[in-house]
Amino acid sequence: MTNTGGFLSHLCDILYSLILPKRDNRLNKTVLKQPIALFIALFSFFIAGLFGAYWTQSNTQSLIDNQQSILSDLSRTQASELERRLSTAFTSAQILAYEVEFNDGTTEWFDDFADKLIQSIGGIENLQLAPEGIISQIYPLEGNEAAIGLDVVSTPRFATEAMAAIKSRSMFMIGPVPLVQGGVAVISRSPVFLNRGTQRELFWGLTSAVVFLDDLLKTTQLIELEKQGYQYQLTRMKAGSNLPIELFASEAPLTEIKASTDLVLPVGNWTLSISLNLTEQLEDRTYSGYVLTLIVASLLSSALYFLLMQPIKLAALVKEKTKELQKMAYNDPLTGLANRRFLQDNLPAILIENKDQQRLSAFIYFDLDNFKRINDTIGHDVGDQILTIVADRLNKLRGPSDLVMRLGGDEFGIFLNHVRDKAQVCEQASAILSSIRHPVKIESWEYSLSTSLGIAMIPENGFDLVTVMQNADMALYQAKSQGKNQYAFYTEFMKTHNDNLIKAEEELSKALENGEFEVYFQPQFDLSSNQVFGAEALVRWNHPERGLVFPNDFIPLAENTGKIVDLGYWVLENSIAYLAQRKRENRPAIQLHINLASEQLSDPHFVTLVQALLEQYQVPAYQLGFEVTETSILKDINLARGLLQAFKDMGICIAIDDFGTGYSSLAQLKNLPVSLLKIDRSFIMDLEHDQDDRKIVEAIIAMAHKLNIQVLAEGIETREQWKMLQAFQCDSGQGYYVSKAITAEEFNQGKPIVHLS
Repeated sequence: MTNTGGFLSHLCDILYSLILPKRDNRLNKTVLKQPIALFIALFSFFIAGLFGAYWTQSNTQSLIDNQQSILSDLSRTQASELERRLSTAFTSAQILAYEVEFNDGTTEWFDDFADKLIQSIGGIENLQLAPEGIISQIYPLEGNEAAIGLDVVSTPRFATEAMAAIKSRSMFMIGPVPLVQGGVAVISRSPVFLNRGTQRELFWGLTSAVVFLDDLLKTTQLIELEKQGYQYQLTRMKAGSNLPIELFASEAPLTEIKASTDLVLPVGNWTLSISLNLTEQLEDRTYSGYVLTLIVASLLSSALYFLLMQPIKLAALVKEKTKELQKMAYNDPLTGLANRRFLQDNLPAILIENKDQQRLSAFIYFDLDNFKRINDTIGHDVGDQILTIVADRLNKLRGPSDLVMRLGGDEFGIFLNHVRDKAQVCEQASAILSSIRHPVKIESWEYSLSTSLGIAMIPENGFDLVTVMQNADMALYQAKSQGKNQYAFYTEFMKTHNDNLIKAEEELSKALENGEFEVYFQPQFDLSSNQVFGAEALVRWNHPERGLVFPNDFIPLAENTGKIVDLGYWVLENSIAYLAQRKRENRPAIQLHINLASEQLSDPHFVTLVQALLEQYQVPAYQLGFEVTETSILKDINLARGLLQAFKDMGICIAIDDFGTGYSSLAQLKNLPVSLLKIDRSFIMDLEHDQDDRKIVEAIIAMAHKLNIQVLAEGIETREQWKMLQAFQCDSGQGYYVSKAITAEEFNQGKPIVHLS
């Protein structure tokens, strides 16, 4: 109490000296020391202290609220970027699973498909196939060899999640996982079931997409935020519990002032938290506030001034922080260009204004050709330097009102705000191509670049942002498909072509569902006995609008869309069913030849399927023949050899179709289980007039017979061709001379009749 009394007495002395005149100093000091005067002074001190304390707490909370708002914006921005990248990356495992199911468990397509998938999606370190749970294929393989052979189903740290996912038939995620090939990653895995939903459903294995956490972190602004004093943490909940698992975090832990955003992913919800350590700043502010409170209580006039200044200072601080946040939200940290968010938030208003003013503008969308190869082979550091140089070149080319943006990765966009005509856009596009083509020199290395540009004119190709970007993207695809290193303008033909392709794919799928296909039969005959001994099964499409469609008009579409496998299986089953029908009707036995697609030769379950169909329809194997082309065998000759040998052992005739048009040789045929060689019709059509064709055909027949292989000539159309082939000791033939391909009913009626004198 003595110290407090002394302090208050000293405070009264200060007040007295400031307020009262000098000459009345002693008298008024005496008056001020009276109990009532002291009470008033203490009461004033107390009220001023409460008021000052209230403002101190209010200002502190205001700072916290504003920082909380900034943190919330940062958290949502970074979480959105992570969510987009992770969703597409994780979904790639499911896409890969669908592709495995679509290809019936074959994997020879994997490297090419995985390469395209990684390039189109981005953010994926590698893709993996694990038949029966054992990793057997990785793309890219380089640097990941150590993971080959890893059993992700039996390994204890992976087994629980893997078995649960297989049981529930759903995609799952593990991580963070230290990989055997080095690095820490999160991995999405999807179980694959062949013949899903049928009685032949079979667990094939797992597909995986690996995302390195370090690479994922580099795609965000979190590292830059950490340098500015922010803290962050990305977590996920452990399956079956409420325990969070940390995926990555800043060196400093999160503070109490933080904001969190959930990332909604195909494998569950993750949480990104961002905080800012304001402890020291808040302590300083609180201490200063209470000091000011004491001063306010002691010197009301001066304290009032300082209290009034605090909100102004705070507003300036908030304004400064808001500008910094806006700059970070709208600018790419690597290149300094505007980013995708800037484009989404600002361009729509510009487009509306240009539409009202009837201004012509254009949007150029492009990326660097094969840029991923630079990142993968040379490193992301060099890749970042190249992106920075490219951004600088683009900035130098833009006009005063143009916008240059980095939209992500190596993707850029240029908005030409006001152009005269399309010719000016062409000049700008050519300038961009020329600028990018100029070699980039980094230290002692020189890198050659190129780009492909897709251009959408505005408003001709749309005036809303979504339409403009979609059309520019279609134009970019067109430029790449034409050989890259060029530009292409969007045209309605691109959309029409794309729509027609989608429509054709839908029609083909519906045709299979609706039974619009029919098997035709082209007779095969013995050149010596003049007897029809078999036929080649050929598919026709009874289109409801176009009528009868021949294979040349739909087989390429079936191959490009992957429907060739389903169509091939349909032809196989219907052909075997036809042989069974002939048997039931007591018709003469024939040998029916069926064409196989290369995708069927790659199916490890194809032999089992054929055996099941033969057993189901009670058809002997020797009545069946399979025709394969040279090119389909050469895709994987070892796999094809084993598959064909299995069929030949069953008694099925193996024929090489269109012989002479591919790249194989008779010397190579001795290593294949071939029963029949079909000479392509291109060697038969000019047989009567072309001496070289006669020599080639005669040599093929003679050498094939030396290998104990029978020969059938395709495309026999004249009596003279028949006689010449008979003289060359050709065994059999087919062609319009006897019959074109006919329906099953016509074939059953014995319509093809050979009349030879």
